[in-house]
Amino acid sequence: MTESASYDIAVSFAEEQRAVVDEAVEACRQRGLTVLESNDLPEAEVRFLVPFVSSADEVRTNDEHVLPVLTGEDPAASPHLHADGNLVDTLVSRVEEAETSGRRRVPVADLVAALKQPEPEPAPTVQNNALRTLAEQFVAASPALAKRGLAGTLHLGDTTVSVRVDRADNTVYAVEVRDDDVVNFVVLGDSSDQFSGLWQRIEDMLTA
Repeated sequence: MTESASYDIAVSFAEEQRAVVDEAVEACRQRGLTVLESNDLPEAEVRFLVPFVSSADEVRTNDEHVLPVLTGEDPAASPHLHADGNLVDTLVSRVEEAETSGRRRVPVADLVAALKQPEPEPAPTVQNNALRTLAEQFVAASPALAKRGLAGTLHLGDTTVSVRVDRADNTVYAVEVRDDDVVNFVVLGDSSDQFSGLWQRIEDMLTA
């Protein structure tokens, strides 16, 4: 079995960034780092993959072995490295730190594959659907409840709105509405006549 080749860093870049990358690679080698410039060695292992990108949006992984280098954005606006005079010093420092801590090398192919993963769809949030509107309407109605001796409590979560209305510390009704169209409703005391109207308002909100 052939032993895998190992490097300190591997660089990934677009052709238009070659001049910047060549300068950085040469400087790294002069400082004693071993550098892989090709992704054609899937069995190779590296301490870090260093992709040169023009925008932070091009990097879709938070893997600790990936050190993105921005070539076109203000470094103050991003936590990534930047193609400036401090780049080589930073790379050398990170490699030395990895060696000291005994951090293992990983297959460069795995890191390259992670960069190509599609960006995950954002999770649905209450701010962008009918739940937000329902919560806002309840907040607006709360002052009127107080005039009738009722106390309203609202919980607004990422995917759920929970409402409870109390009179003298006894729950009159409680409702939980989730963004998967599930409604849990509880009526206590002698106020069950409120069920029909409230249920219809919730149904109208979810189907709007």
